[in-house]
Order: sequence, then structure tokens, then C-alpha cells
Amino acid sequence: MAFCDWLSKKSGKRVTLPTVEQWEHACRAGGTTPFWYGDAETDFSPFANLADRSFQRIDPFSWDGRRDTLPDWRPAEVRFDDGSRVSAPVGSYRPNPWGLYDMHGNVAEWTRSNNDGKKIVCGGSWYDVPQRSRIGFRQYYRPEQPVYDVGFRIVVE
Repeated sequence: MAFCDWLSKKSGKRVTLPTVEQWEHACRAGGTTPFWYGDAETDFSPFANLADRSFQRIDPFSWDGRRDTLPDWRPAEVRFDDGSRVSAPVGSYRPNPWGLYDMHGNVAEWTRSNNDGKKIVCGGSWYDVPQRSRIGFRQYYRPEQPVYDVGFRIVVE
């Protein structure tokens, strides 16, 4: 919100984070499925950067006994491979019908909505399996809680 306040002053326009409802409306882009591109069985790799086969690979360090994949407990949808282990450059995947990129995956997104003092995040990230990036799925973070896979998108009113 500090960035939004700064940009509002600089541009003379009202800039803010979206509410959860605004975020979901923009993500859905007129569709009715759990993801703008389909359902949980749809191959997401052209559309979203989520926890997949590439997420389970590790860098080829050179110590004896290393493994080529991370442990099975690290959740990932291994049927698909979007080609990115962590965040990818914006626009690496197809936009939704309204031209918005990365609505699912890559990095989850802050909203200006709150629930019992916790900030609400939508969209999932490269670290999340598809179920955690559905349009209606929300994550909740305490304001002081550090995060590593959350970014933001702005609304210019």
C-alpha cells in the first residue's frame, strides 16, 4: 500500500491493491471454471507457473549421494512441467481472456482485503500446487509474517 500511496501522489490517480472480489473478477475474466483456463485436470503449463515436475528438480550440486529430485513429500503436480522452478519473468505464460498475465501462479498476490487482521493473498505461486491457486482459494498472512513468494498487482481507478 505504501507503493500505491506513492504512485497515487506521483500520478494524480487513485492507485490501490485490488480487493479479493476485484482480484477474483479479473482472474475469472468472464469464465466459470476454477481456473481461468479450465479445471484441475487441465495442463496448466502454458498458462501458469505452479509446483510441477520442474519444481521437484534440484540444482546439480556435486556431492556424493545427492538426488536429482527433491523428496516426494514436497507437493507438486508432476504430470505437467511449466519449465520454471521458481518465479519466471512476467508474461512467460499466456494471458487470460482479458489480457492479464500470471493470475494463477508465478507469485501469489496481496489484496487490500483483511480477515481477522490477516492479509489475504490470492492466485498461488510457483510453490503451490494447482488446488492452492484456484480462483476462490485464499491464503492468510499476519502483517508481520515474512513471505518469499508473494507480490502484488495494482488497480488504477
